[in-house]
Amino acid sequence: MKPNEPSRTALMIARQRAAHQVLDHGSILYDPFAIKILREDERDALQYANEHPLASIGRLFTAARSRIAEDALSRAVERGVRQIVILGAGLDTFALRNPHGARQIRIYEADHPATQAWKRLRLAEAQIALPSWLILVSVDFERDDVGEKLVAAGFQQNSPAFFTWLGVVPYLTPDAIGRTLGYMSSIQNSEVVFDYMEPPEAFSEELRQLEKERTEQLEKINERSVSRFESADIAAVLRSHGFCVIEDINFQEIASRFGRAVQGLAPGHAGVHVVHAKH
Repeated sequence: MKPNEPSRTALMIARQRAAHQVLDHGSILYDPFAIKILREDERDALQYANEHPLASIGRLFTAARSRIAEDALSRAVERGVRQIVILGAGLDTFALRNPHGARQIRIYEADHPATQAWKRLRLAEAQIALPSWLILVSVDFERDDVGEKLVAAGFQQNSPAFFTWLGVVPYLTPDAIGRTLGYMSSIQNSEVVFDYMEPPEAFSEELRQLEKERTEQLEKINERSVSRFESADIAAVLRSHGFCVIEDINFQEIASRFGRAVQGLAPGHAGVHVVHAKH
């Protein structure tokens, strides 16, 4: 992404979430703020969803990974975790929908300063107030020390934390991924849900061509998809950082678990995974 511009991928993900509300009635992830925060209407969401016949795959994956993360987060809160960190939050609305308000949790949204400023503007224009439990933390994941930034914002390093890290890993270098996992593993009883992509060979021919076009589009706007992993390799990286309980959910499992909830789901092998790991 360009230094002073918000993430275009964050906008794309937000539009997929909005399309899921309109086309699928939020059946995987109900989000009454998805369209409000975009300052668009249902026609815009439908137009975006219909631009490509395989858009349903992205819509399914975007909704499913958030649902997997939020279900795991709820279980962590039941066990007593009170710190939630959303890395690369974009236009995520979990803090607005927070079902755990009575539990006195604190939610830290960490993102690039330009993306965060854009989100503040969207919320202000939509007349949506920032909830008291939400703390916004500006971070450049390639350059900044995430831990330092979080602590400066009030994060307690000696208390357990749940991290969500969705739609970020493919855009980071292996070094930045390793540093971030290293920080998470320094927090006692930490958990993380993140997604990653396999090398393009794991995709069907049709999806491989789409991915090539998408990569070219990203390069035009100075965003890039850098890191791809085989599932054995991501497991090895996690274990090297002390994460021992690892659930790796591939796209086929996601499609069988949630696919019936998405209208017009296109078939196709997409090499995308969601991982839930515990330290």
